[in-house]
Amino acid sequence: MSKKKIAGFILMFVVFTLIACSLYAINIPLPSSYIPLMIAANGVFAFCSIFAQRLVVVLYEVNVYEENDSLIGYFNKYTAIFTSGINYYIQNVLIRLPFLVNKLLALCFFLSLVWIGFGIVGIFD
Repeated sequence: MSKKKIAGFILMFVVFTLIACSLYAINIPLPSSYIPLMIAANGVFAFCSIFAQRLVVVLYEVNVYEENDSLIGYFNKYTAIFTSGINYYIQNVLIRLPFLVNKLLALCFFLSLVWIGFGIVGIFD
């Protein structure tokens, strides 16, 4: 592993830890706050995928699979994995389906992420 790759991961981890610390105000402790953060970020990308599915898939692929040997490139790679990794693999399956089925299941996936997000937050309330 290169130093830039490790530094990019550490930078991403620090940024998301600082964001996750903000959830402490609503009584979600730090190690557990990564999960609602990841679910919420994937929910945003799932919502965007209802309208611009190919764009979201390509955005993930550009950030994760293209070689970019810089600190910012590795930061973007690990951020994309954390914030839209679940959504990418679901959308990759949905993109092969007929249009109406695709959009209906994309909407169901978004609503399930919202349901899961509120369920997780409700555990700590």
